[in-house]
Formats: sequence, C-alpha cells, structure tokens
Amino acid sequence: MEQFLASLASGDPESDPRAGAALHVALGAALVARVARAGAGDRATEADAVRVEALAGASPGRVIELADRTLRLAEAVRPAAPRAAVPRIAAAAEALRAAVGTARVDVEADLVTDPAVRAELLAAIEPVDDLVLRAAKLTAVVREQSLRM
Repeated sequence: MEQFLASLASGDPESDPRAGAALHVALGAALVARVARAGAGDRATEADAVRVEALAGASPGRVIELADRTLRLAEAVRPAAPRAAVPRIAAAAEALRAAVGTARVDVEADLVTDPAVRAELLAAIEPVDDLVLRAAKLTAVVREQSLRM
C-alpha cells in the first residue's frame, strides 16, 4: 500500500492515478468480505473475487460495475452482521461511494467528440448517481442501527 501511494505521489509516469477508484472498490469489497465472514460467510467469496478483480486494474467503467456488485453484497450481509461488524458495512459503503465518484470523473475526462464513443462512456457512468444514493442510504441505516444497539 505504501509503495503504491508513494509511487502515485511521486508523479512517476508508470503509476496510474486512475487506480484510486479501483483501490476504493477493493477496500469496500475487503470490508464486505470481513463482515460476511463474521455473519454471512457465503457472500465472502464473491466479495473476495471483486477485490481481486479491482486490484488487477479495472477500468473506470468496470469499477462502477464492481462497486454496484459490492454494494449489493453489503446490503445483503448487513442484516446478518454481528453488532461489532456493522460499522464496517458503513465504511464499505463510503469507500464504494468514493470509488464511483472517482470513476465518474475519470470517465468524464475521457469524453470525446466521436458520438459512438461518447454515448458508450455516458452509458457507463449513468448508474453513478443511484449508487451514490444507495451507498449513502446504507451508511444512514448502519448509523441508525448502531445508535439503537
């Protein structure tokens, strides 16, 4: 992690500043896997697969898809999560919110004048607003649940 961040901060042309969105998804997926292992273990393997794919260098469009998949997993494991693990769901949701926001900016930076390419890129970022709202809602549910415990 430190090597990645140092490389990114250095401006090294070999480092990809767009990798941040994928790193956010990987973080969210790792947190979901952890919570799943604590209460809904059958979802942990899927979260692990998302983490691995994200770290392999997912494109911004794919990051958005992986974030959606991970958010669905987080929503699914929250009800079975032990009390102590519940805050990790909110942390995952916030990481996923950062992932899709960052990926959207990366895609928008690539918008070109070719109408076919532009339409494809715009379609890739279309679900971002919904994902941001779902992640915020999940965080709110977890915070309310934590306050009631």
